[in-house]
Amino acid sequence: LQREGKPPEPEPTPDPLGWLTTAGSLPRWLAERWIARLGPEAAVARARAALEAPPTHFRLNPRFPDTAAELAGAGIEALPTAVPGALEAEGGRLVPFAARGALYVQDAGSQLVAHLASAEGLVLDACAAPGGKTLLLADLGGTRTRVVAAEASRRRLASLVRSSARWGARNVPPVRAGALRPPFAAVFDAVLLDAPCSGLGTLSRHPDIRWRLGPADLARHAARQKALLAALAPLVKPGGRLVYATCSVEPEETDEVVLPFLEARPDFSADALPPWAEPFRRGAFVRTGPPASRGDAFFAARLRRSS
Repeated sequence: LQREGKPPEPEPTPDPLGWLTTAGSLPRWLAERWIARLGPEAAVARARAALEAPPTHFRLNPRFPDTAAELAGAGIEALPTAVPGALEAEGGRLVPFAARGALYVQDAGSQLVAHLASAEGLVLDACAAPGGKTLLLADLGGTRTRVVAAEASRRRLASLVRSSARWGARNVPPVRAGALRPPFAAVFDAVLLDAPCSGLGTLSRHPDIRWRLGPADLARHAARQKALLAALAPLVKPGGRLVYATCSVEPEETDEVVLPFLEARPDFSADALPPWAEPFRRGAFVRTGPPASRGDAFFAARLRRSS
């Protein structure tokens, strides 16, 4: 390399697989999958986006009304995004503000999921840690809402409790509970299942994921996601809302989980989206991420139980 320099990159147009598995930094199985599913041009575009540094999105803590002015005074330009309340700025300079709980660094797609699940009354965040969506649900619902933060891991739940205290959210009762066997009844006005997934929508933020996963992992995640969705659906009271979300847009973890669920549960159907979220609609569901939007790729199905 020192003597001859870097070898030439394959040209992505005549040789998309060669480019994806070298300059595109994808394992062969994922490169072949994206070419077959998306087409060569879209696969290359997605891989290019995954190589770029992700944007830093955040939201302000409503309990610190002066934060926006302090950011401006520090010369930090906070740019609005298409998601209400989600802002974008240079990440490193936000650290002191985040450390004292004045703002929360959270991808705009993640914030969008919480907005879709927001409701007044009793809300369940079924896989709550690390807690970003929990705290946003609590802020959006206000004093008329309690957000039950359920998490099976004692360590992760303890971290969520600390984050909740620093944020100042007083309407977040934590519960150590697994989502496959939830100790609740059908009393929730809204349930959010931010399901454990492959994370393939977050490659720019977590580049190691591509080398830790194999094709079999998608099927493994999908089986668990279907079980979680079936276990949590009975907790939604009639007329209530159920949101299923993943930070992956692979079919096995998205449509192929939700569509069979809707066939098996005719009492659930796709719910209307708020007007601001309509640009994120792809078919019946919401999808974020490149090339349509900057940031992580999220999938969300907003469902309503018949009354």
